[in-house]
Amino acid sequence: MDRELIHQAPNLVDVTYRPELAAVYLKWFNEYDEGTRVREAVLAALNWVRTNNVKHWVADVSTSQRGLSDTDYQWVSGDEFRSEIINSTLRKFVLLPPLPETGQDVAWVTDWEANTLAKFGERIRAKVCHSMDEVEAFLNS
Repeated sequence: MDRELIHQAPNLVDVTYRPELAAVYLKWFNEYDEGTRVREAVLAALNWVRTNNVKHWVADVSTSQRGLSDTDYQWVSGDEFRSEIINSTLRKFVLLPPLPETGQDVAWVTDWEANTLAKFGERIRAKVCHSMDEVEAFLNS
């Protein structure tokens, strides 16, 4: 299977299925949106995950110029998003964090793995990766 475009929100995110990773891959160009596009993209990805029994999720924010809006941060930190993840087939999460040239505050990255595990339980594994080699090694372990 080739890469498949699942959802696209121009200048915000491309959501694809990457068969070489057996993962839904969210490439964020910018995480900030004042509307509902972040939520729509995430829900489209989760719908695809459930429909296709996908177990891996990669959030690539490495080149994102701006973090989530307060509203979107509250949503991804809330019960609805948690329930969506728990009721999915996902087992592994990867974060490719913002690179220094984005200028983003990356203090939150330090606690991301622990926070992800605490939020979604023991059946989910999470890892911050800094290269595609690390991503592949984690997803194949």
